[in-house]
Amino acid sequence: MQDDSGLAGILLPPHAAAKAGNDVIYAWLARYQQAAAEGKDVVNGTIGALLDDEGELVFNPAVAEAITRLPDLDKGAYSPLPGLPAYRDTARTLAIGPRLDEMEAAGFSTEAVASPGGCGALYLSARNMLSPGDSILVRSTYWGPYRTIADECGLVLTDWPLVADSNELGHSVDKVALSSRLDNLVTSQGRVLAWLNDPAHNPTGMSLNSAERNDVMNCFLEAARANPDAGFTLLLDTAYAFYADEPHGWTDTVIPHIENWPDNLILCWAFSTSKSHTIYGLRCGAIVFAHPDRGLLDRMVPMFVHTGRGTWSGSPRLPQAAVAMIHNDSGLETMWDATRAGQSQVLEIRREGLLKAASEVHFDPSNDGYFAHVPDPDPVSLCEEITKHGVYLVPLAKGVRIGVCSLPTHAAERVGRAISEAWSTLGRRS
Repeated sequence: MQDDSGLAGILLPPHAAAKAGNDVIYAWLARYQQAAAEGKDVVNGTIGALLDDEGELVFNPAVAEAITRLPDLDKGAYSPLPGLPAYRDTARTLAIGPRLDEMEAAGFSTEAVASPGGCGALYLSARNMLSPGDSILVRSTYWGPYRTIADECGLVLTDWPLVADSNELGHSVDKVALSSRLDNLVTSQGRVLAWLNDPAHNPTGMSLNSAERNDVMNCFLEAARANPDAGFTLLLDTAYAFYADEPHGWTDTVIPHIENWPDNLILCWAFSTSKSHTIYGLRCGAIVFAHPDRGLLDRMVPMFVHTGRGTWSGSPRLPQAAVAMIHNDSGLETMWDATRAGQSQVLEIRREGLLKAASEVHFDPSNDGYFAHVPDPDPVSLCEEITKHGVYLVPLAKGVRIGVCSLPTHAAERVGRAISEAWSTLGRRS
């Protein structure tokens, strides 16, 4: 009998046999769970889910109430393939924000197609906006599953700097590098798909400010106008937007440009309720489109539905119905918003305690959302050193991610001290 690898080589083609299902986040979560099960005094900063100070998953009571009110049909039936109409309208409103009507009055049409979480929206864009072998443009520090999604679609990633080395205005956007990447992609593949995780970037917790958003927007507008025969898609991954100071800042940035918007640039949102509604496992999201040409969007909806039908069939109906109910019921929406706002305050308290206790450590800019991030050339070694203090974090490709969302408030300073001591022990310098 052959070993497993030998059999895999016979039964599976090379592209499949090379896959590995292990995820570094869940691997380090498992290490924390094992240490906790052994009775050790440990802190969990691994998982990207909002936990309370006792380590229990936070669940927004508005969602629980909405689910109890749903008729049985919405709990068990299929969803229409594009998504429930009420949910699609809700997704557009939540993704784009209160200026949706103003955006449409200015000349944009908008549409949405339901997806199983924000990941589903990313997948839909990858399958339909590029050809196999093309590159997706991302920032140089990014959520690891971006690469997994790209791999599954036969695509690769190319990046531009998370922050500029220097900028005369003090802004974080490296406009020169971004414009260069856009030009290179136009030359090499004739179209561009960019995934921009903002606001409340994963894994850093960084949000672009108004000037920085405008810098990015102008880079895309200029590239699109200079290359009218190339297609440009700017997709905003806004999974954590409702834990940011400006959850709909991109709408504010875009509206002044609509009058002179180039036809070859489409704006999309990868919208997710996973974080905003604390329904991580119910898998509820949407891809939302905005473009001046209504006919283009009418053509795109069935294309994206086709991809969904051939992948997950239809997105789950229950969370769509629950989210739509919440945002069409003033009492439920008020309950949801009050709970979410309280959760945001908790995150800020945790972040402040963490950063204050590790003030000499070099963090990437972090001001919103679920995470903070320490860039490091050897993140595994740094994480291992941190575990000696009973703290479990996640080593990513370019640094260590701290799940501000999962660590207890009372332990935030402890985690900061653990990072600081490990940083010093390994001889790191800012």
